Amino acid sequence: MKLAPMSYHYLRYPIEKFLDKVERSPFDSIDLYCSAPQLNMFDYPVSSLIELDKSIRRHNLKVMAMTPENCTYPVNFCTQNPLTRESSIRYYQRAVDTAQFLACPALQISTGFGYFDMPREDAWNYCRDSVGTLAAYAERKGVKLLLEHLKATTTNVLITSKDLARMIEEINSPAVVGMVDMDQMTYAGECVGDYFDNLGDKLQHIHFNDRGHTVPGDSDFPMKKYYDDIIAHGYEGTCSFEICDRRYYRDPDKAIDDTVAWLRANTHELD
Repeated sequence: MKLAPMSYHYLRYPIEKFLDKVERSPFDSIDLYCSAPQLNMFDYPVSSLIELDKSIRRHNLKVMAMTPENCTYPVNFCTQNPLTRESSIRYYQRAVDTAQFLACPALQISTGFGYFDMPREDAWNYCRDSVGTLAAYAERKGVKLLLEHLKATTTNVLITSKDLARMIEEINSPAVVGMVDMDQMTYAGECVGDYFDNLGDKLQHIHFNDRGHTVPGDSDFPMKKYYDDIIAHGYEGTCSFEICDRRYYRDPDKAIDDTVAWLRANTHELD
């Protein structure tokens, strides 16, 4: 697998701290979490993007994937509000442009939600049409969209691997593929095999994290089993470590060190 740490838990530091640490680690790629104040998709000057690109190259790194902020910001493909859907498409189109500039091949997207007291199929259709519009744009730019499902407490649209497979089939764009997050997977009551069974070769990215988006081994998920199951299915795609828990905010470097330690103790990825 191609592995990369995500920058989420470095949001309270300049991005340079993250790049410095990754350059000193065994990784040569990053998953860039795009959020203010580091990189706000809504409003950043081109000069700052140019400087970011130079810095990434100066650190001898590549951008494996980008994850634009979409939980705190008002981004929602499924809402009944057409203005929000339109602004969400524009937001992600700017993210696609940013990915293209940074030579990043893939962009993670979450779809948002429809009002829970309104028909799910309405939200589904809004989502399909909105992501379809974005997909046509991403195709022209050569950027893949990594579609992720969320928990049933967060959304009423994409909740399981079967939902992902159905949405990808309905959109029917080569730009739209699927991914799995270990936290979302376990909450949905699914296993690694479900994603390979339902998505097949459309499964092209993994968020490999323990419960609560913690470092592998820091909580109670059977991470070694998850890893072994992924390898048993012959997966050779990309994988990033989405570490979001607040316990890592003060000392984000340690989270990368502990991730490396877990990989060396449980896998041959870094041999």
